[in-house]
Amino acid sequence: MNLVYPWREAPLARFAVIGDPVSHSLSPKMQHAALRELAEPGEYIAVQVPESEVEPALDHLADLGFEGINVTIPNKAAACRWCRTVSEFAATADAVNTIALGSRSGINTDGPGFLETIAAFPGRRATVLGAGGSARAVVLSLSAARYEVQLWNRTESRATELAALVPGITVLNKPSVANADIVINATSASLGGDGLNLDWSEAELHALAYDLMYSAEPTVFLASAGDRPKMDGREMLVAQGALAMGFWLGRPVPREPMRRAVGI
Repeated sequence: MNLVYPWREAPLARFAVIGDPVSHSLSPKMQHAALRELAEPGEYIAVQVPESEVEPALDHLADLGFEGINVTIPNKAAACRWCRTVSEFAATADAVNTIALGSRSGINTDGPGFLETIAAFPGRRATVLGAGGSARAVVLSLSAARYEVQLWNRTESRATELAALVPGITVLNKPSVANADIVINATSASLGGDGLNLDWSEAELHALAYDLMYSAEPTVFLASAGDRPKMDGREMLVAQGALAMGFWLGRPVPREPMRRAVGI
């Protein structure tokens, strides 16, 4: 668990991750490994920011002198609104996960980071469970990479709204793992230890179970997938985190020290 600072009590550091909750985040450990590898000065801390307080919190952290902020759930849409400029991808996803505070510019490294993690995996059919900020980035990236995408969300209207942005997306009326080479859990169910009532007997044996969340033990989603290949959110965390740090520093960031720091 991280030492977490309420945003009004945050000490000056160079970088931070903001979210609610954020105590579970591996980003401080991972990004410190990157900074050490690159012989870069500065600290990276975890800051608690409720969704309703994102904009004043970012104003405060900018005034303190922070250089860069990573944003995790549930704050990515609010962070997008705070930025003066955002990348085209982040604007379409309505989700910013990386901000350069000095210029108030935001990008989204979730989508490119996710695609990096599945580059070597065969199959072009993906099912995404969830329609929040991370799911939007994943769906848009999968579609751009010419995957066939199925989408389910507990509130179907949110899935329909997301599907309207991406031609060819199929909206499911119930969560399913059938007819997919990759099944991505982009819901927050794993944070609470909840399952999604999935029938994994419908899934093909080669189907990759991919949970964007991570925890000390396998999530309920991953455990329910049986002997099928599995990946948790640490791989995406590393990939998107390296892209974020590269955005701030203007130089390539090695992945391996970051992977070791998070135990993969």
